[in-house]
Amino acid sequence: MRCPANIREATPGDAVGIAALHARSWRQTYRGVLTDEYLDEKLTLDRLHDWQLRLSAPATGQYVLLLEADGDLVGFACAYGAYDADAGTLLENLHTHPEKKRQGAGRRLLQEIARWSLAHYPEGPLHLWVVASNPSAIGFYRHMRAVEDAQAVWNAPDGSRVPELRYIWRNPSLLLA
Repeated sequence: MRCPANIREATPGDAVGIAALHARSWRQTYRGVLTDEYLDEKLTLDRLHDWQLRLSAPATGQYVLLLEADGDLVGFACAYGAYDADAGTLLENLHTHPEKKRQGAGRRLLQEIARWSLAHYPEGPLHLWVVASNPSAIGFYRHMRAVEDAQAVWNAPDGSRVPELRYIWRNPSLLLA
Protein backbone atom coordinates (compact mmCIF):
# COMPACT_ATOMS: atom_id res chain seq x y z
CA MET A 1 0.00 0.00 0.00
CA ARG A 2 1.52 3.31 -1.00
CA CYS A 3 -0.20 5.31 1.73
CA PRO A 4 -0.12 4.51 5.46
CA ALA A 5 -2.95 2.13 6.18
CA ASN A 6 -4.44 0.44 9.20
CA ILE A 7 -6.12 -2.97 9.30
CA ARG A 8 -8.69 -3.69 11.95
CA GLU A 9 -11.57 -6.03 12.61
CA ALA A 10 -14.99 -4.65 11.64
CA THR A 11 -17.64 -3.74 14.20
CA PRO A 12 -21.41 -3.30 13.79
CA GLY A 13 -20.83 0.45 13.39
CA ASP A 14 -18.95 -0.24 10.14
CA ALA A 15 -21.95 -1.73 8.31
CA VAL A 16 -22.89 1.47 6.44
CA GLY A 17 -19.38 2.06 5.10
CA ILE A 18 -18.84 -1.57 4.13
CA ALA A 19 -22.24 -1.74 2.42
CA ALA A 20 -21.53 1.43 0.44
CA LEU A 21 -18.16 0.16 -0.79
CA HIS A 22 -19.62 -3.28 -1.53
CA ALA A 23 -22.44 -1.74 -3.60
CA ARG A 24 -20.01 0.53 -5.47
CA SER A 25 -17.77 -2.42 -6.26
CA TRP A 26 -20.67 -4.54 -7.51
CA ARG A 27 -21.99 -1.71 -9.70
CA GLN A 28 -18.60 -1.38 -11.33
CA THR A 29 -17.87 -5.10 -11.64
CA TYR A 30 -21.29 -6.63 -12.31
CA ARG A 31 -22.82 -4.14 -14.77
CA GLY A 32 -23.99 -6.38 -17.62
CA VAL A 33 -23.86 -9.45 -15.37
CA LEU A 34 -26.63 -8.54 -12.92
CA THR A 35 -29.74 -6.59 -13.95
CA ASP A 36 -29.59 -2.81 -14.10
CA GLU A 37 -32.78 -2.69 -12.03
CA TYR A 38 -31.11 -4.57 -9.19
CA LEU A 39 -27.83 -2.63 -9.39
CA ASP A 40 -29.54 0.77 -9.58
CA GLU A 41 -32.58 0.32 -7.35
CA LYS A 42 -32.13 -2.54 -4.88
CA LEU A 43 -28.42 -3.15 -4.35
CA THR A 44 -27.67 -0.45 -1.78
CA LEU A 45 -30.42 -1.51 0.64
CA ASP A 46 -29.69 -5.19 0.01
CA ARG A 47 -26.00 -4.78 0.89
CA LEU A 48 -26.83 -2.59 3.92
CA HIS A 49 -29.27 -5.15 5.28
CA ASP A 50 -26.75 -7.95 4.68
CA TRP A 51 -23.87 -6.16 6.44
CA GLN A 52 -25.98 -5.00 9.37
CA LEU A 53 -27.01 -8.61 9.92
CA ARG A 54 -23.51 -10.03 9.43
CA LEU A 55 -21.91 -7.60 11.85
CA SER A 56 -24.63 -7.58 14.51
CA ALA A 57 -25.07 -11.37 14.58
CA PRO A 58 -21.86 -12.89 13.15
CA ALA A 59 -21.94 -16.46 11.91
CA THR A 60 -19.64 -18.99 13.52
CA GLY A 61 -16.14 -18.60 12.12
CA GLN A 62 -16.83 -15.23 10.48
CA TYR A 63 -13.97 -12.71 10.28
CA VAL A 64 -14.35 -9.27 8.70
CA LEU A 65 -11.38 -6.95 8.21
CA LEU A 66 -11.21 -3.32 7.15
CA LEU A 67 -8.30 -1.51 5.57
CA GLU A 68 -8.36 2.22 6.27
CA ALA A 69 -6.10 5.08 5.24
CA ASP A 70 -6.44 8.57 6.68
CA GLY A 71 -9.76 7.53 8.24
CA ASP A 72 -11.26 6.40 4.92
CA LEU A 73 -12.32 2.85 4.08
CA VAL A 74 -9.97 1.55 1.38
CA GLY A 75 -11.13 -2.06 1.35
CA PHE A 76 -12.61 -4.94 3.28
CA ALA A 77 -12.53 -8.72 3.38
CA CYS A 78 -14.88 -11.27 4.90
CA ALA A 79 -13.97 -14.91 5.52
CA TYR A 80 -15.61 -17.94 7.09
CA GLY A 81 -13.22 -20.38 8.73
CA ALA A 82 -13.41 -24.08 7.87
CA TYR A 83 -16.44 -23.35 5.68
CA ASP A 84 -16.01 -26.36 3.40
CA ALA A 85 -14.68 -29.79 4.41
CA ASP A 86 -12.46 -30.03 1.32
CA ALA A 87 -11.81 -26.41 0.33
CA GLY A 88 -11.37 -25.00 3.86
CA THR A 89 -11.84 -21.36 4.75
CA LEU A 90 -14.03 -19.33 2.40
CA LEU A 91 -12.95 -15.83 1.43
CA GLU A 92 -16.42 -14.61 0.60
CA ASN A 93 -15.66 -10.95 -0.01
CA LEU A 94 -12.59 -8.97 -0.97
CA HIS A 95 -13.34 -5.47 -2.24
CA THR A 96 -11.17 -2.38 -2.56
CA HIS A 97 -12.11 1.16 -3.42
CA PRO A 98 -11.94 1.52 -7.23
CA GLU A 99 -9.56 4.48 -6.98
CA LYS A 100 -7.21 2.52 -4.70
CA LYS A 101 -6.80 -0.56 -6.89
CA ARG A 102 -3.29 -1.66 -7.87
CA GLN A 103 -1.84 -0.08 -4.74
CA GLY A 104 -1.53 -3.25 -2.65
CA ALA A 105 -4.82 -3.08 -0.71
CA GLY A 106 -6.18 -6.35 -2.08
CA ARG A 107 -2.90 -8.14 -1.47
CA ARG A 108 -2.69 -6.84 2.09
CA LEU A 109 -6.25 -7.88 2.92
CA LEU A 110 -5.75 -11.30 1.35
CA GLN A 111 -2.55 -11.83 3.33
CA GLU A 112 -4.27 -10.87 6.59
CA ILE A 113 -7.09 -13.33 5.88
CA ALA A 114 -4.48 -16.02 5.17
CA ARG A 115 -2.72 -15.24 8.49
CA TRP A 116 -6.02 -15.49 10.35
CA SER A 117 -6.98 -18.71 8.57
CA LEU A 118 -3.60 -20.31 9.29
CA ALA A 119 -3.77 -19.27 12.96
CA HIS A 120 -7.30 -20.61 13.52
CA TYR A 121 -7.63 -23.36 10.89
CA PRO A 122 -4.00 -24.39 10.27
CA GLU A 123 -4.71 -27.62 8.42
CA GLY A 124 -7.17 -26.21 5.91
CA PRO A 125 -6.89 -24.56 2.53
CA LEU A 126 -8.31 -21.15 1.62
CA HIS A 127 -10.71 -20.67 -1.28
CA LEU A 128 -13.04 -18.22 -2.96
CA TRP A 129 -15.59 -18.07 -5.75
CA VAL A 130 -15.24 -15.50 -8.52
CA VAL A 131 -17.62 -14.63 -11.33
CA ALA A 132 -16.24 -16.23 -14.49
CA SER A 133 -16.64 -12.97 -16.44
CA ASN A 134 -14.40 -11.01 -14.04
CA PRO A 135 -10.94 -11.18 -15.69
CA SER A 136 -9.45 -8.56 -13.37
CA ALA A 137 -10.20 -10.58 -10.23
CA ILE A 138 -9.19 -13.85 -11.88
CA GLY A 139 -5.87 -12.32 -12.93
CA PHE A 140 -5.25 -11.03 -9.41
CA TYR A 141 -5.98 -14.41 -7.76
CA ARG A 142 -3.83 -16.26 -10.29
CA HIS A 143 -1.03 -13.77 -9.67
CA MET A 144 -1.42 -14.54 -5.97
CA ARG A 145 -0.88 -18.25 -6.81
CA ALA A 146 -4.46 -19.49 -6.52
CA VAL A 147 -5.44 -22.44 -8.69
CA GLU A 148 -8.85 -22.89 -10.32
CA ASP A 149 -10.35 -26.15 -9.13
CA ALA A 150 -14.13 -26.02 -9.58
CA GLN A 151 -16.98 -24.42 -11.50
CA ALA A 152 -20.52 -23.66 -10.38
CA VAL A 153 -23.43 -21.33 -10.94
CA TRP A 154 -24.16 -18.44 -8.56
CA ASN A 155 -27.84 -17.82 -7.90
CA ALA A 156 -27.39 -14.06 -7.70
CA PRO A 157 -29.70 -11.88 -5.57
CA ASP A 158 -31.35 -10.39 -8.67
CA GLY A 159 -32.44 -13.86 -9.82
CA SER A 160 -29.68 -14.23 -12.39
CA ARG A 161 -27.71 -17.45 -12.74
CA VAL A 162 -24.07 -16.50 -13.15
CA PRO A 163 -21.17 -18.87 -13.94
CA GLU A 164 -18.44 -18.78 -11.31
CA LEU A 165 -15.08 -20.38 -10.68
CA ARG A 166 -13.52 -21.56 -7.46
CA TYR A 167 -9.90 -20.63 -6.81
CA ILE A 168 -7.99 -22.26 -4.00
CA TRP A 169 -4.75 -22.07 -2.08
CA ARG A 170 -4.14 -25.60 -0.81
CA ASN A 171 -1.33 -24.08 1.26
CA PRO A 172 -2.39 -20.56 2.34
CA SER A 173 1.10 -19.87 3.67
CA LEU A 174 2.09 -19.29 0.00
CA LEU A 175 0.31 -15.96 0.36
CA LEU A 176 2.73 -14.87 3.06
CA ALA A 177 5.94 -15.66 1.16
